[in-house]
Amino acid sequence: MPLPSLFRNRNFLMLWLASIIGNFTLAVAMLAETWYVVKTLDAKEQLGYVMIAGSVPRILLMAVGGVLADRFKRGHIVMVSMGVRVLLLFALIVLLHYGRLDIVALTIFAFLYGALDAFFWPAQGAIIPSIVPEAELTRANSIMLTTNQIGLVFGPTIGTALLALFSYESVFGMAGIGLLLGAACMLLLNEPPPVPRTTSDKPGSAMLHELKEGLLYTLQTPVLRSMMIIYAFANLLFMGPLSIGIPLVVTQHLDGEVTTLGFLQSAGAAGMVAGGILLTLFPPKSKRLMMITLVIAAEGVLLALQGHTYWVWLAIGIQFLLGLGIVSNNVPMMSVIQQYSDRDKIGRVMSLNNMASMGLSPISYAMVTGLLALHVSIGWIMPIFGLAMSAAMLWCIFAMPVVRQSN
Repeated sequence: MPLPSLFRNRNFLMLWLASIIGNFTLAVAMLAETWYVVKTLDAKEQLGYVMIAGSVPRILLMAVGGVLADRFKRGHIVMVSMGVRVLLLFALIVLLHYGRLDIVALTIFAFLYGALDAFFWPAQGAIIPSIVPEAELTRANSIMLTTNQIGLVFGPTIGTALLALFSYESVFGMAGIGLLLGAACMLLLNEPPPVPRTTSDKPGSAMLHELKEGLLYTLQTPVLRSMMIIYAFANLLFMGPLSIGIPLVVTQHLDGEVTTLGFLQSAGAAGMVAGGILLTLFPPKSKRLMMITLVIAAEGVLLALQGHTYWVWLAIGIQFLLGLGIVSNNVPMMSVIQQYSDRDKIGRVMSLNNMASMGLSPISYAMVTGLLALHVSIGWIMPIFGLAMSAAMLWCIFAMPVVRQSN
């Protein structure tokens, strides 16, 4: 049976455990940090600056992270990244204890976390093809994303309960311990050595040469190139309104309680779990690019509707559908990249795809932050961005034949 065979794979099991533990604890930490900015510091308008600070280094260093993921053991890169995050969390606790955790300090921490993400994500995404047979890639990606989201479902809910019972210091400390356990799991992963470079990868060649090679390879592969374009549009028009908009919808349109924010975040993660289960049982095998594009178009409509929700139950329902949409395009995306990329270049392809999408996230955050500073309400911002994203996806379908033709 496919599922037991994957979990009998010790390396996959260690990666799975590290991912679910890490995502659970990070969900708790991110909820606490967001609520600290919005409620304790009363810095709603500055939340966007924190997010921009996290995005910029992630983008600037992502290509370097991809090169390193092709050179070194990816599990080691993931482990070190998680370990450094533990140190940063405990440094944050010290500042909080002495009353020095202000918006400037949080912006610096976000910058450092973004830098670690630049090495973490290309490495983690490139591990699965080296430890799982190609026929099981879609199923393995579905399992990983689904179980990750289980942590995210309970993370915000448990986070709200922890914030009601304990101090911020305690909550961040618990998150740090969780990340430490995740890093220990990665230490136990026995990953095969990286694929040797082909003859075009000269021994000792400069990193610039490898970056150029990865970029040319991606641009010359129609499926990979079209995917970069699709996700560039999506992240420019989706990330800012979603990340900044949801806390504002809670505080301005709903009841302004941290439990409501937790419910919405949990509903989004629950939608991801539901979508992941469906994709695990019924992995898509054809027209995946078309599926990705249509799902993102539907997400744009849902984002527009979320900007005008005034009932908690409706906001929770829309958030569930948004989560379902996110996983329904992310799982096929990962499988397509892993299938169409050469094994010795997959780290660079992952990083370039992430750069194409995440590279525009700071602009998205800045656009939303700028509009808020001009006193444009979130009720206008979310519909404008969401409907523009839907229109962009329809353009991609008609303008790029590979979207309609590829499997």
